[in-house]
Amino acid sequence: MEQREFVKEIRNCRRRLNLAGFLRKLVTALTIGAAAGILFQAASFVIPLYYAGSYAVLALVLALIAAAVTAYVKRTGMEQAALVMDSFGFDERIVTAYGNLDKEGAFVALQRADAMGQLQAHRDKIRITLLPPWKRTGVPAGLLAVLLVLALVPSEMKERAEELHRVREDAKEKVQEIEEVVEALEQLDQAEELTPEQQALLQEMIESLQASQEEYRQLSSDEMMRAAAEKLEYRYENMGSQLAGLAQSLQNGAAVSSVTAESMQALAEKMQEMGSAQLAKGNAGQSGNGGQNGQGGQSGQDGSNGGSGQNGSGGQPAQSGQSAQSGQPAQSGQSGQSGQNGDGGQSGQNGSSGQGDGSGQNGSGRGTGTASTPHDYVSIPNDIADSGNLTGNAVDHDASEYFHAQNGLSWEGTHMSHEAVIGHYEQNAYEGIAAGKYPSGMEEVIKEYFSNFD
Repeated sequence: MEQREFVKEIRNCRRRLNLAGFLRKLVTALTIGAAAGILFQAASFVIPLYYAGSYAVLALVLALIAAAVTAYVKRTGMEQAALVMDSFGFDERIVTAYGNLDKEGAFVALQRADAMGQLQAHRDKIRITLLPPWKRTGVPAGLLAVLLVLALVPSEMKERAEELHRVREDAKEKVQEIEEVVEALEQLDQAEELTPEQQALLQEMIESLQASQEEYRQLSSDEMMRAAAEKLEYRYENMGSQLAGLAQSLQNGAAVSSVTAESMQALAEKMQEMGSAQLAKGNAGQSGNGGQNGQGGQSGQDGSNGGSGQNGSGGQPAQSGQSAQSGQPAQSGQSGQSGQNGDGGQSGQNGSSGQGDGSGQNGSGRGTGTASTPHDYVSIPNDIADSGNLTGNAVDHDASEYFHAQNGLSWEGTHMSHEAVIGHYEQNAYEGIAAGKYPSGMEEVIKEYFSNFD
């Protein structure tokens, strides 16, 4: 056997020895990695651990890397491989010949020739097993099977972990979005041309949005996310309207640069756009509510089926949401509701009311007729005194007197339509929601209450 072939045989043996060593270390490492992965998966059944699967995979990858690094550091050399080959019955001939490859002499040449000859004649004796015994490989295989089963089994805590992760990711995006709006407001707040009142308004907006940021950072469920999103969208809409009005006032003569006014208008439009989508979705469920307490919502055309209960005489066209009480004229028109326990005929089309002695119907018809007589109004006795949450000026409130108006008794003082009064209270309520003044969970109750007036 030539010297080159002799070295090649030793090198091949060394390669198999290194591979076998790596596989043995891999079995040990995978046993440890699979056990760690099982712990992560078991923990995911107890606590909301969203990344349990990722942690398990990472444990296995680290086990593979550790086995590879350890096998490389402890790799077998050529002399060690020669010694392993001698263990198959060559009586250290191979390791001796390999150690004397660079030496000359008759005795050395004779020993080398003997070793090469023995190796060529009996190389089939050298058998190096690559795979570890099946008993050792069965342990990590079983652990990996358990790990796979735990990863695929669903649980309530895993669903909770997914929900929490989704909420946190969405909240992170919202916090970044709010931060951009806050920075834009802070830039506007630094404009020297603004009055202290205008700067105070901008600062109030900034603090309100920062409160939303803190709220998003503490979210832990989809319900909390929906509530926070609804509150934020309303704040966007409300602040956008305020900014639009402020920008308009600045453009109408205030001593500010056009850049400041344009920036404020652009930010107002952006905030209104961000808030309108969610508000439109929320308001969609408030329209078309049926009547309460047995009053039906049947649709009529041109004011028909808006029954008016009268004592044998024609009634006045009604405003929306009003119904005639016993013996009183019912008013028909838009959204006219039928009289209760009253005598009167059904109103005619196009808002004209009929006369008759027919009994009023229970239920209401909804029409689009027009009214030709003045609306009823809510009478405010002079002005409302300042008392805690009430605002206004107390002007001769002790001298108020009632008088006979067209439809009955009324009070002297300011007269406002009931739509304006309800709208005023509704605006204050929504501003309170945006400012977080009400207990958690009351927002929907308040909105549902005012939706009944629509």
